Amino acid sequence: MNNFPGTVATSFAGDYDEAEAAQIGRLRATGKSVEMAVKEILPFLDSGTPGHPVAVSEGVAVPLDPQASSLADARRLYDYTREVLAR
Repeated sequence: MNNFPGTVATSFAGDYDEAEAAQIGRLRATGKSVEMAVKEILPFLDSGTPGHPVAVSEGVAVPLDPQASSLADARRLYDYTREVLAR
């Protein structure tokens, strides 16, 4: 499963300068809770189709039909993933 939950309030850690800290404070205030992010993917985890790839963006399934996606984008993602995993 590939899941993009959107902005989650707990997504930020680290030291920030004053301007970044203010922006992150706003994102934390408007970001969804971890519980909400998890609830969005539960229907896909319990879908009864093990092994079937699923992409989810903020609780909505994203089509994985090759005609709905760019083959060049898929190739770049594949190549980048292999490069990162080889490190």
